[in-house]
Amino acid sequence: MNVTDPTDKHSGRDTERVKMALAAGAIVGTWFWDVAHDRLTVDDALTHAFGLEPGSSHRELRLEQVLSAVHPDDHAELAAAISDALMRGGRYAHQYRARNADGEYRWLEAIGRVDLDAQGRATGFQGVLIDIDERRLIETERDQAQTLLRSFLDAAPGVVYAKDRQGRLLMGNHGTTELIGLPPEQYVGRTDAELLNDPVQAAAVMATDERIMATGQSQQLEEDISFPDGRRAYWLSTKAPLRDADGNVVGLIGTSLDITERKAAEARHREIEERYRLAARATNDAIWDWRMADGQVVWNEALADLFGHDRMETDAQWWLDHIHPDDRPRIDADIHTVIDGGGTIWYGEYRFRRADGSYADVLDRGAVLRGTAGEPVRMIGAMLDLSGRKAAEAALAESEERLRFATEAGDMGFWDVDLVHDVLIWPPRTKAMFGISPDVAVRLDDFYNGLHPLDREATSAAFAAAADPAQRALYDVEYRTIGKEDGVVRWVAAKGRGHFEGDRCVRVVGVAIEVTARKAAEARLKELNEHLEIRVAEEVAERTRVEDALRQSQKMEAVGQLTGGIAHDFNNMLASVIGPLDLLSLRLGESDPLVSRYIDMAIDGANRAAQLTQRLLAFSRQQPLQPVPVDANRLVSGMSDLFVHSLGGTIRLETLLAADLWLAFADANQLENVILNLAVNARDAMPGGGRLAVETSNCTIDAGNAEQHPGVPRGEYILITVADNGCGMSPEVVAKAFDPFFTTKQVGQGTGLGLSQVYGFVKQSAGHVKLCSEIGRGTTVKLYLPRLVAEVAPVAPAAPAGLRMPAGSRELILVVEDEPTVRQFSVEALTALGYDVLAADGAAAALVLLDQHADIALLFTDVVMPEVNGRELADEALRRRPDLKVLFTTGYSRNALERYGVIAPGVQLIGKPFNVDTLASRVRAVLAETR
Repeated sequence: MNVTDPTDKHSGRDTERVKMALAAGAIVGTWFWDVAHDRLTVDDALTHAFGLEPGSSHRELRLEQVLSAVHPDDHAELAAAISDALMRGGRYAHQYRARNADGEYRWLEAIGRVDLDAQGRATGFQGVLIDIDERRLIETERDQAQTLLRSFLDAAPGVVYAKDRQGRLLMGNHGTTELIGLPPEQYVGRTDAELLNDPVQAAAVMATDERIMATGQSQQLEEDISFPDGRRAYWLSTKAPLRDADGNVVGLIGTSLDITERKAAEARHREIEERYRLAARATNDAIWDWRMADGQVVWNEALADLFGHDRMETDAQWWLDHIHPDDRPRIDADIHTVIDGGGTIWYGEYRFRRADGSYADVLDRGAVLRGTAGEPVRMIGAMLDLSGRKAAEAALAESEERLRFATEAGDMGFWDVDLVHDVLIWPPRTKAMFGISPDVAVRLDDFYNGLHPLDREATSAAFAAAADPAQRALYDVEYRTIGKEDGVVRWVAAKGRGHFEGDRCVRVVGVAIEVTARKAAEARLKELNEHLEIRVAEEVAERTRVEDALRQSQKMEAVGQLTGGIAHDFNNMLASVIGPLDLLSLRLGESDPLVSRYIDMAIDGANRAAQLTQRLLAFSRQQPLQPVPVDANRLVSGMSDLFVHSLGGTIRLETLLAADLWLAFADANQLENVILNLAVNARDAMPGGGRLAVETSNCTIDAGNAEQHPGVPRGEYILITVADNGCGMSPEVVAKAFDPFFTTKQVGQGTGLGLSQVYGFVKQSAGHVKLCSEIGRGTTVKLYLPRLVAEVAPVAPAAPAGLRMPAGSRELILVVEDEPTVRQFSVEALTALGYDVLAADGAAAALVLLDQHADIALLFTDVVMPEVNGRELADEALRRRPDLKVLFTTGYSRNALERYGVIAPGVQLIGKPFNVDTLASRVRAVLAETR
C-alpha cells in the first residue's frame, strides 16, 4: 500500500492528512484492493475497526465481508461512492459509520486512490481509514447551534442584527433581510450609509449606534424607517454594545419591532378620545365613564348643568347613593346582572337626586367594555333627564284622560283612520259598537265588513266624500252594524272630517255614538202613533194592575204593622196566664177533676190565643226564625205520620221527591208547619176525598224560562209544590187568599190566618210564593226558597218531645226578668222541675249574684229590659264566666230581636208564652249542650 504517492491535485492534501492522522494516532487501518483479481487485504487495525474475525489481516478477503460492518443507513451511499471511484479513478474520500469489535458504531473517513490501466479499467484501490467520530460530534453540535441560532434569529419578530465597531453588519435575521431588501451575502460587511436609500436616515442611525458603542449604555428608541419599496414604518429599537471576552466594546447588537400598527391605533385612540371629549361636551346627557379596576367614575360637565353636582370624578358608590331609595335595590341588581352575567348593554329608569335634594326622572344607558378574557374593564354610559318628558307625558295623559272621560260621559267612541298606512284606531267603546272584544286588533276591513248590507253603499260613499280633496265633505251618517263576534245589530251615528296635506287626505278622524236605543224608541213611537188607542188601553190596564198591586202591598204592610205591634204585648200577657195555669195543673194533679177541667179549658184557650199571636207575627214577617240548612226531601219524608193523622183516609197522598235536591236555608219547624197548613187547606177543599201531591225540585230561573215563573227574580231555588184536585178558587178569592182573616170557610171553622202565615214565612225567608187555582180544577201552591250554596250538613227535623218532662239535677239557674209575674212563674216552674233558682229584676242585680255564686250553670234572661238589655247582660256575663250557658226568652218580634242582636248562629231562644213542658225541654237541652 502506498498512500503518499500523489498523482493529482488532491494527492498532496490527502498525503498531508494521512501524515497528520498518523501523527495523531487517528488512522485506524489501511487496505489494498486488487480490483482486477478481487483480492482485498487489510491490516490488524482495520480488522478491529470493522469488527472482523481475528486473523483476517493475514488472508485475502472479499469486499462484501468488510462492508457487512457498515451501518445499514450508510451502506447504499458507500456502495455508490465506491462504484463511482472505480469508474472515474483517482482520489476517493467518503465518510460512514462502521461497527467495531466492541459492537459500537463510529464515524470513519476513508481516503484512498483508484489506479486505472491504459484501457481505463481499475486495477488497484488502496487507502486508509481515519476515526472522525469525535470530530463529527463537534461538527454536529456546531451545526445544531448554528441552526438553532439561525432559527432563533429568523423566528424573532422584527429585526435582529449585529454590527462591528465600524458599523458594518456582521449578521441579520429575516426581518433584517426584508428591511434592507437584499440577501445576507449582499449586505453583510456593509454599513447603513451604503445600504439605506435615505442618507439622512442612515446618518441618524449610525450616529445613534456610535453613541451607544461610545457610552457603553443600552438604549430603547423609536425610529422612522423607510423601506426600499417606499413604504414607511415606525420601529421600536433596543440597542446595546457588543463586548468581547475581556469586556471591550467590539460592536453593537440590536432588535427592532414594527410598531406602525400600534402607532396608528394610538393615533386613532387619541382621535376617538378627542371626539368623545367633544361629544361629551356637546351633548345634553350626563356622560359617565366607570373604570372597574378602581371604581372611579368620570363625568362630563352635564352632571353640573342637569343635576347641579359640580364635580368631574366620583366613585360608583356616590352614584348609587344618589338613586332614590325605592329604586336603588332594583338598579343595583340590574346593572350587576349585566356586568357579572357577561352582558354588554344595560339600561334603566330611576329617580336621581339633584344637588338641591329634589329628584329627577332619568333614563340611564351603559355599555360594558371587556378584556380579552371577557372580564369587565370599563362601562361607559349616558344619563338622560326625563323630567321634562315625564311632565309632558303626564300632561298628555291628563289630557287623554279628560278626553276619555268626556267621550265616556257622552257614551261616545272616537275613531281615527290613517289612510297612508292603512291603520284603523278604535278604542274599546268603538269596538263594542261593531261587536268586537276590546283586546282584538282591527283593520279598515273590519269597518266595511261590519256595516249592514243595506247601509254599506251609502256609508262608504259618505266616507269617500269626506276623504276626497275636491269635496272635503263632513262625514255625518247613521248606519247599522252587525256584530262580528255576537251578531247583534246596532245603530251607530258617526261624524268626522278628513285631514289633508296639500291635495292628499292622510287621515279621517271622528266620533261615533250608539243610537240603538234612540232608534228603538223612534220605532216604538212610530208604532205607538199607529196603534195609539190599543196602547193607551194597555197602558191604562197596566197602570190599574200596578195600582191594585200597590194598594194590596200597602194594605198588607199596614195590617202587618198592626199585627206585629200588638202580638208581642199579647205574648207577655199570655206568659203570665199559661205558665201559672200549667203550674197550677201540676200542683193539683187529679185531686179535683172539675177544677182540672176548668184549668185545661183555660190553658187550651190561652194556647189558641198564643197560636193566633204566632200566626199574626208570621204574617207580619216578624216572628223570630231560627234558619238552618234544610233538606226538604228529608223534612217531607219525616212528615208522613203528620200527613196520615191530618188528612184522613179519603185523601190519597203522593210525594214526588227530586234526586240530588239542593239545600234550603230556613226554619225547619216553621217550614214543616207551612207544608202541613197547606195540606190541611187542601184536605178541606176535598170534602169527598181526592188527591194531594207534595213535590220537591230544583228550580233555576233565567232568561230562558222567566216567563214560566212570573214575579220571581232570576236565581236558583228549592221549589216545594203542594197541589190538590179539589174545588178550586175563583179569581176574586185568589186575589184575597193571602189577606189576614180572609176565609171562605164557615164561621168558627177557620181564623183566616193560614195562608197569611204561609205568605209571611216565605217572604221572611227571602223566598216567594205563587198560588194558582181554578174552579173545579184544584189549587196549586208553589214555595220558592233560595238555594243554600254553602256545603253544610242539613239539620234533621226535631224529634217530637217525649211524654216525660226532663227533670233538673239541682243545677243553679239565674233568672233575670223585669216583669214580676213572668219572673215569679219562671222561678217557681224551674224550682218545681228540680233546679235551684236565683232571681233578679235587671242586669245590675244579676251581675252581683253572678259574682257571688260561682256555681251558676245557666243564665235565663229576657231580651228586652230597661237600661241594660239581655244581649248586653249575656256578653258581660260570658266575659266573666266564659263557660256559662245562656238561654234567652222574649215575647217580641223578630225585628226587635235583630235590633238587640239576639238572632245569631248558636244563640238559644225560647219564645213567650211557654209552658212548663217547653221550659223543661229547652233548659235541659241548653245545659246538656257542649260548647
